[in-house]
Amino acid sequence: MITSAHPARVIHNGVTALTGANKATSSEVFVLSMAARFDTPKRQDILIQALTYLPENLPIVCHFLGDGPSIEACKTLTHQLNLDGKVNFYGVVDNVQKYYSQSDVRVLISDYEALPISLVEALAQGLPIIASNVGGIQELIDHNGFLVTNDARQIAEKILTLYQSKKIAEVKTNSYQMYQRHYTEHEMLEQTQAYYLRCLA
Repeated sequence: MITSAHPARVIHNGVTALTGANKATSSEVFVLSMAARFDTPKRQDILIQALTYLPENLPIVCHFLGDGPSIEACKTLTHQLNLDGKVNFYGVVDNVQKYYSQSDVRVLISDYEALPISLVEALAQGLPIIASNVGGIQELIDHNGFLVTNDARQIAEKILTLYQSKKIAEVKTNSYQMYQRHYTEHEMLEQTQAYYLRCLA
């Protein structure tokens, strides 16, 4: 029972550390990835539009993982904006880790969120994050990426900033350190056990 003696507390979901080699930082192509259902409240369309504000000669691609009602509209938008060579739609995949390990930056553009597991997984992979400043996402960003409004120009600016950054390795380290401090399965279990023990005392 939750009482004044045992107030409620937030325990974040933890995830297993993601194994597998990260993408080589020397790779010529800068890879963005967004793993989310193509449906409300996700805004893959805004990320697609953001790519049009980047320099045309920028060696960048965007991988979309997931499926849903709005995927065909996003494919049409990609074609209309002449971005077919820079945007890939993979649908629902079995081995998400394969695509995570090919990424330089994880992106999540959304109208509303709680605390997305896909971004916690990005921390576990040591990836920089660009994400909408909604819901609990701000808890995941601390010198390891950028919070953005759902504005295509602003998103493009942050993508370019990370692409040009000479401290990208430091940003990746910050992401992984945040995961280790707050979002491991071990930390989740420890906090849950400690809370139950306090309630039973």
